[in-house]
Amino acid sequence: MNEREEVLIKLKQAVDNFVSEDRAYLLIPEIRTNIGYAISDAKSVNDVAAIPGRLTVAFNRVIYCLPPAFGASDHVARVILTAMSFDKKKRSSINLKYYKDIVEKLPREDTFIFNREEEPEESRKAEGHTMNFMMKRAYEKLNKIPTYVVDLGGYGKEPTIFILEEDPLIVVKKALDLLRFLE
Repeated sequence: MNEREEVLIKLKQAVDNFVSEDRAYLLIPEIRTNIGYAISDAKSVNDVAAIPGRLTVAFNRVIYCLPPAFGASDHVARVILTAMSFDKKKRSSINLKYYKDIVEKLPREDTFIFNREEEPEESRKAEGHTMNFMMKRAYEKLNKIPTYVVDLGGYGKEPTIFILEEDPLIVVKKALDLLRFLE
């Protein structure tokens, strides 16, 4: 089995773990969720697998239509590719709904909070540049790529929480662990 096949299998397992949690729907933002996983030497969006069309919610259940595929998400792929440019181990990410209660309980030493007002105008106006800028800023501020990156959102942009780890099984476990802060 080659690495691309292994990535798809592990990502499918992680997505199924996430979907099987009854309360996972609470973590899905309005923009929906995606989980990505890159091959070890990823260089482009086509080297990152994700869920085509993202995960969504119907009747308080997380659902998705198609299995993981390479090149299926530009958004989560940019987060992962930029993270990997600083830390090759950070090959997987998920975006989750922002909750103040969750953010307040994240480990400070492993969390970066991104305010879009810090982003230069030219980056803000260019499609797709905010995720790159956010990850670069996280590295500059913490001298590492943290596990948790909180995007506070902005005008027309929903706030979200990203989790970055070495593989999607860990990402999903950490995501589901956050549910305890919503009780």
